[in-house]
Amino acid sequence: MKKEKMQIQNFEIALRMRDFEIAQLAQRNNFFMIFQGVLFAGLIQSSHPKPVVSLLVCVAGLIVSVFQVGMASGAKFWQEYWEQKLSEFEASERASDAILFHDKNCEYDATVRSRLSSRQVGSITTRLVMSRFSVSRIPIYTGVALAIIWLLLVLCTLRGYSPLSVPSFVVGF
Repeated sequence: MKKEKMQIQNFEIALRMRDFEIAQLAQRNNFFMIFQGVLFAGLIQSSHPKPVVSLLVCVAGLIVSVFQVGMASGAKFWQEYWEQKLSEFEASERASDAILFHDKNCEYDATVRSRLSSRQVGSITTRLVMSRFSVSRIPIYTGVALAIIWLLLVLCTLRGYSPLSVPSFVVGF
């Protein structure tokens, strides 16, 4: 009786964790989409008097897009893991057959790789998901990237100093 109760508890944990990953993915993705939308709208609405601003807004959009891919891939890794554990619970009669928490990264990888392979997920998507990007570090990387872009904007305002002037290949739109 005690094992059956533990199995039900573990199943409920796996279900909550899967739902949590899906909800967090949606919230994080919405943030990135709004951020990119604001960048894009700002680029379209500007009169482009400074070509370097247009260039750096485009660079910011590209960097944020790359980070969004990493964030989504990291969240998808864990969603796939919890989906597989739920499947194991549904097929199992004993709680000990499916262990939720452990420190064996190779088992996490094998579980997710097997699930992606059985569902015939494309190789690029599989590689991205298996990279297991850290969804908690992506906002840090975004902040660093934006800080660098802001620094470049500041340096470009110092046009009087020849090494800090806008490069001739930056022509704007």
